[in-house]
Amino acid sequence: MKKQLEYSEFSFGYAFTENLIRSSATGPSSAPRFPNLVEEGGLGYDVEIDDGGVPVFFQYKLPEYMVRPTAREISSHGLDKEGLPVPFFRMYLMNKESSRQHELLIELEKKHAGSVFYAAPFIVGRTAFDHAYAGASVHLQSALFSPGEIGSLPGGERHVVAYHPDLSWGWLCSEPVRIAIHRMDSVNAERDQLMKEMPKRRVADVAREVSESVLSLRPGELDGLEGIVRDRVRQRGLRAALGRADAEEAAAVEELLVARELARVGLGVEFVLAQSRS
Repeated sequence: MKKQLEYSEFSFGYAFTENLIRSSATGPSSAPRFPNLVEEGGLGYDVEIDDGGVPVFFQYKLPEYMVRPTAREISSHGLDKEGLPVPFFRMYLMNKESSRQHELLIELEKKHAGSVFYAAPFIVGRTAFDHAYAGASVHLQSALFSPGEIGSLPGGERHVVAYHPDLSWGWLCSEPVRIAIHRMDSVNAERDQLMKEMPKRRVADVAREVSESVLSLRPGELDGLEGIVRDRVRQRGLRAALGRADAEEAAAVEELLVARELARVGLGVEFVLAQSRS
């Protein structure tokens, strides 16, 4: 038996990203979200054009909340004996026969090591979700899983990850394999250290790198998409929306918007750019 979380995957994805941005005011790094083509006209942008950053990609998942020991992770796989308490969360992965999403995320992670994650909440109930959102902690109350650490998925099976907020490991099933749970605070710390060590890069160069990474993964299906997306960005009056931005800054933000949209459409991931506050 499972219990409803009482909020949608869309709500979770929005709250996760917005809270990540909002919390950056007190953190060591920021992660501004670059809005999609519908949102961009009504939003301002906070982009440090002179400094580059580290791209981070999130594929949002809304899990099931399993509340009975009859769940197959317990009844068939005996994961209670391995430390998995009941109730627990069950996150579904896309079957290879129906989608190449997981394999494509593994390929993307090879290009951007340690920067591609499935994100799934630890939160149950609308009231708890509202409190987490108001406290800007949805991203902190979420489990992050590396597609690369999960590895390639055999065909012909349904694959899930069982996890619990008190544990640092989840289990990939059908054959139970332990998978590390990453947390946003540790990911932020790693991003901050990486940015201190990396040479200075321009934001536009980072965005172009992301665009090329996404296009290289699905050249057939995305053929011609970059030009279409770029035209739509320009038609929406991007430079006018930027107000006081100069031509160089507007061009950089345009590149970020194109990269963000290509990542969203091509791989179903949200692209944010982690930048040092210094």
